[in-house]
Amino acid sequence: MVVHPSPPADVPGYVEAYRQVLLSMVNTCDGLREAEWDLPTDCPGWSVRDHVAHTVHLEDYLSGSEHPVVRQTIEVGSPEHVRNERGVWIEQGVRSRDALTPEQLLNELRGLVEIRSADLYQQDLAMDSPVRSMPGRDSTFEELVRRRLCDVWTHEQDIREAVGRPGSLDGDGAAQWTAMVLEALPRVVLRRVAPEPGTVVILESTGPVTGRSGVRIDVDEDGEPVAHELFSGHSAEEGEEVPVTDSGEEATTTISMSTHALARRTAGRTTTEDTAYHVHGDEELARTVLDALVLAR
Repeated sequence: MVVHPSPPADVPGYVEAYRQVLLSMVNTCDGLREAEWDLPTDCPGWSVRDHVAHTVHLEDYLSGSEHPVVRQTIEVGSPEHVRNERGVWIEQGVRSRDALTPEQLLNELRGLVEIRSADLYQQDLAMDSPVRSMPGRDSTFEELVRRRLCDVWTHEQDIREAVGRPGSLDGDGAAQWTAMVLEALPRVVLRRVAPEPGTVVILESTGPVTGRSGVRIDVDEDGEPVAHELFSGHSAEEGEEVPVTDSGEEATTTISMSTHALARRTAGRTTTEDTAYHVHGDEELARTVLDALVLAR
């Protein structure tokens, strides 16, 4: 798998990327008109301000604060987009800040950028250092920051989509999200799509973040399906021979799409039918893969 520009790879890189993705959300929302804060987004049930409130809640919690339900009674009701206990926990965090003005929300987020940056600039912090994470979940520094880069960047894209201000498609958040999707392709094709042995699927992000991932489905000695990752450790320029079936016929389906289209589809914000993509090979298989390749709420 190859991604360019590549996502962070060490502690200083992750810390700086984390800071920049939070600041990018602040800058995206700075100067929004009052009416824009209430615009609905492609994230079911949430307005623009809800995305900011969600980010503020999580960063506040990760910095060591109590979940707001400890401090006050918060009723979330039974909205359609809240499907489980984790969803209730998230919604409580969002609703706990309903009384704040947009300016107050942004000021709180600005302050949390500095708090979180200070928390992470520790001399003894390593990629595998244990850090505070979501309730009921243990996490290392690397695992947490990878998730936060993806989450914050995706919510920024939700906001940008709603207010008609595209951007931030070539930074660390975009690179991390693209890398996550490409890493997930083999297991998604194997477990959710389960095509015939000999099938090869290649997924390409055409830019601004470029990258590709591929998988061939085979069977092991017990007859069980297995996924063989393609392009591992090779540069995009070198390429790699695409496997063919035993009959000699190529069984490869390549799906190509922009970074923006890939991100919106894999975050579940658009349907496959509403996504712009190009297919070389089996179009029905491509649609099935894209239907299955949803990695976020």
